[in-house]
Amino acid sequence: MYVGIGTQDLGTGTRTYVAAIVAEVLGLPIERVRADIGKSTLGNSGGSGGSVTTASVSPAVMQAALSARSRLAQTAAAMLGVPAGEVSFSEGMVSAQGKSFSFAEVCAKLPSGGISVTGEFVPELQRSGVGGAQFAEVEVDTWTGRIRVLKVVAVQDCGYYLNKLAAESQVIGGVIQGVGMALLEDRKMDNGTGRQLNPNMETYKVPGTMEIPEIEAILYDTHNQVTGIGEPPVIPTAAAIGNAVYDATGVRIRRLPMTPKRYFDALEGKVL
Repeated sequence: MYVGIGTQDLGTGTRTYVAAIVAEVLGLPIERVRADIGKSTLGNSGGSGGSVTTASVSPAVMQAALSARSRLAQTAAAMLGVPAGEVSFSEGMVSAQGKSFSFAEVCAKLPSGGISVTGEFVPELQRSGVGGAQFAEVEVDTWTGRIRVLKVVAVQDCGYYLNKLAAESQVIGGVIQGVGMALLEDRKMDNGTGRQLNPNMETYKVPGTMEIPEIEAILYDTHNQVTGIGEPPVIPTAAAIGNAVYDATGVRIRRLPMTPKRYFDALEGKVL
């Protein structure tokens, strides 16, 4: 089986779930489906980014897979001597009324060129808008002003998730970015030239292994439509950390990143 779409994979699992959708609909191991993506020759498709890739692409892939199954069911029905509506696809077999053929045997009865179907976007299979909440546990060294995040619990609604492990990884990655925004990442700009003064990994700090806390990702699905999840988990983390610092110390830091200097600046402002 072959499935092709013009959308590119930015590392969020597009190639995997495109193959997985087709495999699930046709009752095949995912290894039997070859996903070809990110080529202009494959025609127009949804863009990659903006937390809309999965929600934009998967409905069309699902529709194409269902169309292919319908065509294959007609061929299998003639082989099995049953109505097409009774044909089922599971574990590489095509069955009905106690009789079965392998998927390969059914495909061998297709025309020499096989079959080709095209799917289009189906709005009813996706939904925009997401919701989530995060909770942070921190410790603050009141002598040095150093803030350390111990644990973050991230509850995220992404609707019907296509790959649970990948979706959880997306949430964890978003939290790590949020920790960097809260405590480390501080872009310095030259106002006269508009150039960044710390454009490298030595002077622009991002989280390393020692800064990453325990992260618990909880997927909370409130509906059965596909929704994006790429960027939303980044948003609450810094606020949750800031609130935890305030709860621990009574000091409200209103600028990011929350460096030791800004902690003491805020502390002095509180005293004054």
